[in-house]
Amino acid sequence: MKKAISFSIFSACLIIIFVNAAAAGDTQGTTKGWKAGVARVVITPQEPIWMAGYGSRDHVSEGTLHDLWVKALAIEDAKGKKVLLITSDLLGFPKKMSDRIRNQIGAKYGLTRAQIILSCSHTHSGPVLQDALSDIYPLDTKQKEVIKKYSANLEKQIVTLAGEAIRSLVPAQLYAQNGVTRFQVNRRNNVEKTISEVTDLNGPNDYAVPVLKVMNEAGNLMAVVFGYACHATVLSIYHLSGDYPGFAQIELEKMHPA
Repeated sequence: MKKAISFSIFSACLIIIFVNAAAAGDTQGTTKGWKAGVARVVITPQEPIWMAGYGSRDHVSEGTLHDLWVKALAIEDAKGKKVLLITSDLLGFPKKMSDRIRNQIGAKYGLTRAQIILSCSHTHSGPVLQDALSDIYPLDTKQKEVIKKYSANLEKQIVTLAGEAIRSLVPAQLYAQNGVTRFQVNRRNNVEKTISEVTDLNGPNDYAVPVLKVMNEAGNLMAVVFGYACHATVLSIYHLSGDYPGFAQIELEKMHPA
């Protein structure tokens, strides 16, 4: 357990869950001088779009299992230093898009690139973005235009979202702790087709679930950030979703309504 508040530990799958209920559990944290602000926006494509992650897919999406989201958590310390964490139900941000988004946020809200983290859950059930591994997908002219339009709007949504999170900063309490879960399997040291037949799995694993809990002064949860080092490749169907990280968010939000 470390009391230092740092985003660097959330490296594999960063998700923000927004809640509004009394906090529970024995965690360690810091309460003096911190502020936090949250915001979120639905980014579900409104028309069929090529899905990112599996080169074996041969056509566009056929529907949606649940909405895709981008969520933002702004944090300010007692000295006024701000950081902005933006999480998303996407495979990954291409560099050109990442640069444009962070440059716009920086220009509008006075943050350096070092103060802005763009994170993706790496779901393989989200949309293809412009300039992202486009050579592995057999895109026709129509799909290229759909992806271009979606990507341009996504950038605008994220920049707007950043401002909403920063403007909503209020006094807050921050807590950090690790949980544990063990459903992952090391894919380098085990044969996928034999997994259901073996009792001993091979290879190293990281079972830690680092959690950052953010509460307001009244003791109500504002947000939960969690990570887990497990590839979001459970679903290979043609329906958009956040894969297992997306379903985890949905279930946590059901447990903490509003």
